[in-house]
Amino acid sequence: MKSLEEQFNKLGEELKLTDKSKDQLKRKIMQNVHKSKKHNIKQYVWIAVAVCMLLMLTSPIYSPTMAKIAERILPISITPSFSDGQYNPDLTSQLAELANKEGYTVNFVGITPSPYIIEISLILKDSTLKQAINDLEAKITNYLYENGYDQYELKFSEEIEVPYHTNNQEDDTYEKVCEIVKQVFTANGYAQEADYELAGVKRTWFSNIVLIDMPDHIQQSEQIIADIDKEIKSQKLNVKDIEVTTFNFEHRRQDNRWAYISSDIYDAMAGKSTYQLTGLSYKVRKGHSYVSIKTDFNQPPSEEIIKEIEKAVQDYLALPETKEVIQDDKYTVQFLLKNEEESFIKITN
Repeated sequence: MKSLEEQFNKLGEELKLTDKSKDQLKRKIMQNVHKSKKHNIKQYVWIAVAVCMLLMLTSPIYSPTMAKIAERILPISITPSFSDGQYNPDLTSQLAELANKEGYTVNFVGITPSPYIIEISLILKDSTLKQAINDLEAKITNYLYENGYDQYELKFSEEIEVPYHTNNQEDDTYEKVCEIVKQVFTANGYAQEADYELAGVKRTWFSNIVLIDMPDHIQQSEQIIADIDKEIKSQKLNVKDIEVTTFNFEHRRQDNRWAYISSDIYDAMAGKSTYQLTGLSYKVRKGHSYVSIKTDFNQPPSEEIIKEIEKAVQDYLALPETKEVIQDDKYTVQFLLKNEEESFIKITN
């Protein structure tokens, strides 16, 4: 029997597939084979190849069109992470939930984009790391493939559970300060501002310094700081000073909004080889939000892929919940080639 590589080469010659199209087709077939629980892998690879060849060779569609079809993957679905009253878990949360359902306690799930690695840290009690990998690796890999993720390498690690003590006053200084700051801002008529993280604590050898971010539009800032200081002293917290830094509140609000929006767009395609994403950056300048999604394409991808990305992004931006978050922001969303100087998609309002 001919090798799998020879079968693909023959298929490519007959259909006039590009190298890229053959790679896409090969990956799709291998993903389908991976899902199978049969043991005779070679036999089922050959069946998958034969079925694909039969469908393509008997189709009345011309070969270049078939090549484009071969490149298609699952449709892009960009889900808002900020839907009101609804929790939309990201990929890390989905994988943590999958591991939990298998009876494992997850310490964290982390993703790195370059190279694409998913690290799953487990807190193990009644099993070894080897047993956990045997139980989880195939299930998680299948889940990734079924959802179009084909670039991630899985890494498992074990975390030793360390008891957490909360009876130390030093441990909860930050929490108490944050609560004081929120109450004082709200009492002075700035409940909306109080919802943002405006306080921090810098620890020193013998005491703490409270850091306050003060929105620059607040007129009675001195009174607010005095009220915060008074409440800290009444609770006898270990604080020796308060340092205040002003900032543009509207700019920060817009920056926070686009942190969610840019992540939603990026996460929907990251880890899927068709889109070759390598990074994300965003910034707000003079009220205009700029989102730049970096790719590994040296040349623009096929027109089909471009249209698919554009449609998914436009549909996402047109959702009522997304429009509510965007408000009146001006924005530009662009997908960059590898040189990060040229864009092959630019969406702006």
